[in-house]
Formats: sequence, structure tokens, C-alpha cells
Amino acid sequence: MAITGIVMMAYADNFHADSIIGVAFAVGSASTSALYKVLFKMFLGSANFGEAAHFVSTLGFFNLVFISFTPVILYFTKVEHWSSFAALPWGCLCGMAGLWLAFNILVNVGVVLTYPILISIGTVLSVPGNAAVDLLKQEVIFNVVRLAATIIICIGFLLMLLPEEWDEITLRFINSLKEKKSEEHVEDITDPSVHLRSRSRANGTVSIPLA
Repeated sequence: MAITGIVMMAYADNFHADSIIGVAFAVGSASTSALYKVLFKMFLGSANFGEAAHFVSTLGFFNLVFISFTPVILYFTKVEHWSSFAALPWGCLCGMAGLWLAFNILVNVGVVLTYPILISIGTVLSVPGNAAVDLLKQEVIFNVVRLAATIIICIGFLLMLLPEEWDEITLRFINSLKEKKSEEHVEDITDPSVHLRSRSRANGTVSIPLA
């Protein structure tokens, strides 16, 4: 559902050659992020504060070593062109890096210190929050398609809040409702018979069932 929302976001901006490449990168990023979270849960499980801090530090070191040279390779292969450093928006770049660092720290450490559901709800709220910022600051036209895409992405996040055995819990709940309705139906049937039997005994007549 999140990937569907991403594609709908790109559809709202009209598909172009660059937008299709951006959607492909966004889908790949979402897929690898999901794989990373699943593997983190599989191998580390419920990590404590020290383990989470050590893991995030190691991950940042590996990113610095193995990813930082990628822009240099793109520059020397003439894929990208660097303008003068004075022309770069350093304020936006540093702000984005600081917010990204704060996000990773809060997500990885917040799960240990607080409850995972709080972190999940905060992640869900980031989607409409970013949409509100785009609407106010970037003057993005928030049409019906963009609104539907935001709702679909939020629903995809909310589905992750379901417990692991949500299907069995739902079936047990439905079965309990059916049993309760059947018991009420049986009580409704037996109540008139009891009432008639009490009236017949009061009148002095007793009905004997035949074999």
C-alpha cells in the first residue's frame, strides 16, 4: 500500500522521465528499508540501549566508508556536475542531515526507551506532517489523488501496528459474537415455553408429552 501511495504521488505530479526514475528509487528505498527492519528484528530482536547505540554507530561508520565515495565517482565519471561550494544550499543540506540523524536516533533508541507503538504512531504522523509542510511552504497543489495517496500510505503504516496473531484474534472475536448471538436466540426460544408451562401449572392442568 505504501508503494501504491508513492506511485499515486508521482501520478499527481504527472509522469515524466525524471519522475519515473524518482519513483523507482523511492520504491527501491522503501523495499530495502523494509528488508533492513526485518533483518534487524530477526537478528537482534529486542535490543537494549547499548546494543541499539552500538548498531547505529556501526551502521553510520559503514555508510561513511562505503557510500561517501559514491558522489566522487559520479563527479569524475561526468555523471554529475558540482557547482561552486558557495552556491550550494548548505543551510537546507545541514538541516536535512540533522533531522535525518535525529529521526534515526529517535526511532532506534526510542523503541528501547519507550513503547514501539509510540514510535510507529510518530512515523505515521510524519506522512501528513510532510504533506502539510509541502502545502504551506512549497505551495504544492493538494488534489484528490495526493490526498488519497497520503491516506493509503498512512493505512499501510497502521497495518504494521496490528499484532502478530491478528487473524486468529479476529476469528476468535467473530466466533465469540456468533456464540453469544446463538445463546441469546436459544434464550428467546426457551422463555415463551417456560412462561406457558408456568401458566398451565397455575391453572391446574399439566400436559403429558406423548412418546
